[in-house]
Amino acid sequence: MQSPPRLEPSLSGRRPAGNRALLGAGAVAAVLVIAVGTLGTLGMRGWGRVPFSVPSVPWYHAWPYYLFWAPRADWAWAAPALPAVGLIGAGLVVGARLVRSRRVWLAGALVAAFVLDLAVAAMAGGPAAWRAPLSTSGEYPAAVPGLGPIPAFLRHFAERVPSLPDYAAQHPPGATLFYALVDRVWPGLDGAAVASVAAACLGLFVVAALARDELREVGERWAVVCWALAPAVVLYAASSADAMWAPVLAGAAVAADRGLRRRSLAWTLAGGALLWLASMMTFAAVLVLPFLLVRAGGVALGADGRAESAWRWVLRWAAMTAATVLALVLALRLIAGYDVVAAVRAVSEFWSTAPGTRTRSWWKWAGGDLVAFAAILGLPLTAALVAGTWAALRRRAWWSLEAATLASLLAGALWGHTRGEVERMWQFLVPFAVVVAVGQLLRWRASLPLVATVLIVQTVGIQLLFFTRW
Repeated sequence: MQSPPRLEPSLSGRRPAGNRALLGAGAVAAVLVIAVGTLGTLGMRGWGRVPFSVPSVPWYHAWPYYLFWAPRADWAWAAPALPAVGLIGAGLVVGARLVRSRRVWLAGALVAAFVLDLAVAAMAGGPAAWRAPLSTSGEYPAAVPGLGPIPAFLRHFAERVPSLPDYAAQHPPGATLFYALVDRVWPGLDGAAVASVAAACLGLFVVAALARDELREVGERWAVVCWALAPAVVLYAASSADAMWAPVLAGAAVAADRGLRRRSLAWTLAGGALLWLASMMTFAAVLVLPFLLVRAGGVALGADGRAESAWRWVLRWAAMTAATVLALVLALRLIAGYDVVAAVRAVSEFWSTAPGTRTRSWWKWAGGDLVAFAAILGLPLTAALVAGTWAALRRRAWWSLEAATLASLLAGALWGHTRGEVERMWQFLVPFAVVVAVGQLLRWRASLPLVATVLIVQTVGIQLLFFTRW
């Protein structure tokens, strides 16, 4: 693994010469994103057999995007929200340049991201729009009233799976317990919705840590701004419980990666603990393993410049990480009686008979998932992600962040468990994609105000024109 390049672009609003590369690549990305979505929309409607007078929701999304054409806005809320969104975006860009203290900057950015997410969601109807994604009978909060004591719920989880709401029955118990604990502090859907967004915003610290490792201080500030304004983050932090556990999954990968590359026992143990916690939230936790395997391969081969005892350290790191996960699994079994094997079997059996992605064609979505994920990331980030990954492959940087991120994306697409709806399901991969993209934006010497403006416009445009079902 090569050391991060010394990139010192300007954070000012002056137009760097590199904007030409950004605008060119961004224009190509925009044309392709819109063309694919248009063809996908027409295809879903049978090439004219289903007229647009028939509402798009809940069936006629724009393949491969899980976006439903449904222009709407509650202008009583949208009118004040629109300028607020613009001011927050501008504040993030200015703060990235002017705020010297890292702690103050990150704290301010976290608050800004939280308010921004709620403001964009409010355009569809204020607090009612925040509650809407969690209000149906199949969602996690619906399981809370009948949950009972938490130890008993864990002990009998496998037996209770068939009687749980759909989402709670298709995942490990961690997410359901999250909403149960929130309900004890702030009962009702308002608390559940606000807590989901607050938890999702913790991903800001993950992207900051990863960017600081890879791109140093300037790259960290760019990455925080781009992550906070990315459509993938803003639109789904306020509409998807998947965004709630994304910081845990991404944080697990970053902590484990730090333990690996720094040869740190503390970071290794933290990575193992977070991997266990992630596995309690979602089975998608396995998709961080390709990322870690690529990084481990680089360390084992001495690509980090420390060839001495490399293989032995990688084996020790893997053993300690696995031992940490297994120790926590065993501890929960002894303390609460949670049987992870029985839980996996019960959830798998429920999922195999439930309607959903299992009926979709694998080959259509293996490529479609990648397109949908890249498109919702945001046009400047999409263009930079593709360009940066291609450049890394051309220079044979097989153990780089670009290659590791690509490995997880390809594994997720080829696995076939997720066919569509990756805009929300792959939230935990967004921090890695953003940092890869920011690295390329810095090499292009692009303008942060320009990037931020395009991201905000795309986010608001999708919010006003589409329904982001989850």
